[in-house]
Amino acid sequence: MEWDLLEKTTFWVEGARLDGANLGEVAAAAASALGLDPDDVMVVDVQIEIVAFDVLRRKVAADSIVGKFGEILRRIGSIPGVVLSDSSTVHSEGILGLIALDPESSKKVISRSEQMGRAVANAVSHRACVFASGAEVIAGNIEDTNSPYLINALSQAGFQAEFGGIIEDDVIAAVNRLEGALMKGFGLIVTTGGVGAESKDHSVEAVLRLDPNAYTPWILKFTPDMRRHYKEGVRIAVGRIGISRIVTLPGPHAEVRLGCRALLAGLDRDLDDAALAETVASAIRERWLAHMGKDVQHHGH
Repeated sequence: MEWDLLEKTTFWVEGARLDGANLGEVAAAAASALGLDPDDVMVVDVQIEIVAFDVLRRKVAADSIVGKFGEILRRIGSIPGVVLSDSSTVHSEGILGLIALDPESSKKVISRSEQMGRAVANAVSHRACVFASGAEVIAGNIEDTNSPYLINALSQAGFQAEFGGIIEDDVIAAVNRLEGALMKGFGLIVTTGGVGAESKDHSVEAVLRLDPNAYTPWILKFTPDMRRHYKEGVRIAVGRIGISRIVTLPGPHAEVRLGCRALLAGLDRDLDDAALAETVASAIRERWLAHMGKDVQHHGH
């Protein structure tokens, strides 16, 4: 598992004297001791008997840092021009302070961290948040039948599901609402509406801003007329941010029902993101094909 360093990225070696040492080699040795790439660590300060390093990554693997003080001293001590003594030590604050743990304590910390990580991941994976979208829903011009249906279906499937609200027809507003749900620890976030070809549709684009590698299979495609259709078709998205998934569904209730059933079936089969996206898209796409026939142009991501 990975730990977030939370801005505490510096560690230092006391009792180290440099005599013509190459600082790049010293940094690379420290990086190697922590299982990091050479460019991930740099020497940021050299004082009398003190060499300070900075980790240029926000997250590091737990087993790469816990109890690694001896390995750090051994590796940098092998660099020409670095002189250590029997009293040399490694210090830090925050998560990096775990570098100084003894081997037995290190094993316990990693084991407890892994157990806590699994418990957190399990809890997050069973929390779902549902968003509606669109000015017409905000204004009360149409009834939001999608959100109650999804919350009920997700709850029956074992999720702790709740309503997140209505997202405005604005990509920045959509990104902010989705980020808020991620920060609250929802493992599954489902939106309805905003996946069409009109200029006001931004749900897929919001997911792509959060996850540029999100899967966005087409439901149908057509040539934009730049009057009503500004984009080349209708598509959904399945994105992943950490251990959380974001799924965008269309607005029509019949398509939400089809997409929801396909989504739950895919989750039950433990499909990866690409397969899950295509499973959901295919279920909705078949409805369009049944209504529009062979003239519908479509393809997958």
